[in-house]
Amino acid sequence: MLPEIITKLKALSGAGGDDVNDEYWEIDEILDAYKPDGYSTEVVEESFEDGGRWSNYRTQVYKVEQSGVTAYFELWREVPATEMQEGQDCMWGFNEVLPVEKTVIVYE
Repeated sequence: MLPEIITKLKALSGAGGDDVNDEYWEIDEILDAYKPDGYSTEVVEESFEDGGRWSNYRTQVYKVEQSGVTAYFELWREVPATEMQEGQDCMWGFNEVLPVEKTVIVYE
């Protein structure tokens, strides 16, 4: 049986919306504020994409561990591009992801 917090995050996988809602705040609290014994979260990957004049996109992948079980979740958020837009509701999405090792060829 999976630990209760990882089970809860798996149930929230696939959530998202055009603005922040109760699901968003629940995910945010679990990932950033909830710190009982035996539970930890760590951002293992982060990217930022310029979206244009009005908004950008920030994606974070969290490694979540509880009671010896590990799971990975991706939370992407549209973030305002100007300080005049701070505090506005923006699009977001939350999904369970898996780490996959890949080989990349880079030409320099």
